[in-house]
Amino acid sequence: MKDLINNFLKNEKLQSFTQLQSHLMQIYLVLKLKSKKVLEIGVGSGFVTSNLKRYCDITTVDKDKNLKPDIVIDISNSKALRMFEDNSFDLILVCEVLEHIPYNKLREIFMSLNRISKKYILISVPDQSNYLNLTLFKHGFENILFSFLISNIKRFTLIFNKIAKSFNDFHYKMIKSKRKFNFDGSHYWELGIDKYSVKTFKRELLRHFSLVVDGRIRENPWHHFFLLKRKSKKS
Repeated sequence: MKDLINNFLKNEKLQSFTQLQSHLMQIYLVLKLKSKKVLEIGVGSGFVTSNLKRYCDITTVDKDKNLKPDIVIDISNSKALRMFEDNSFDLILVCEVLEHIPYNKLREIFMSLNRISKKYILISVPDQSNYLNLTLFKHGFENILFSFLISNIKRFTLIFNKIAKSFNDFHYKMIKSKRKFNFDGSHYWELGIDKYSVKTFKRELLRHFSLVVDGRIRENPWHHFFLLKRKSKKS
């Protein structure tokens, strides 16, 4: 962890502590899933690559040659990923990339990702929908009474978070017709605005992948992560 923090402090392209949390999540999941061969689509600051390359064989692709990726390609071109063979990578990272591509091109990209992945795909995209979440931390409470209280508080947090999710969904339905997303020169779409709901995006993902887990990190709820597994082709 000390090396990661030092690398963060040295990296001029990383702007904030919240951005660091998203990068750490990517690194953590790659290591947790014991992925040996990784494809990172979108170089960004280079922080993730520089820290992962000591643990795995990582290939980077980006359309911006100034970021010095291993391969310069634009994945919005449906033919771009054909250069990779089936089942080429244990895990593919596509974090904060897809929103830079028109939404109607995502289906072809997902089909290619499913083909070249051996097992996992990790996607993160901006999510502007409301985020209410209650988290419980505990340390050192071994007393039976405290354990009983903690278990009941845990139940309360689960109920609270279910109610919060329902409120978030209701709020989105109320405002979606009033908030239209206009291309800002960088992002074509973001979750939680206009027709781009989390539910719709997840439905599209499930056409191509199996969902392992999805969620937003407390320190940076603007980034919504989706950990996916490739679907094998039907014979």
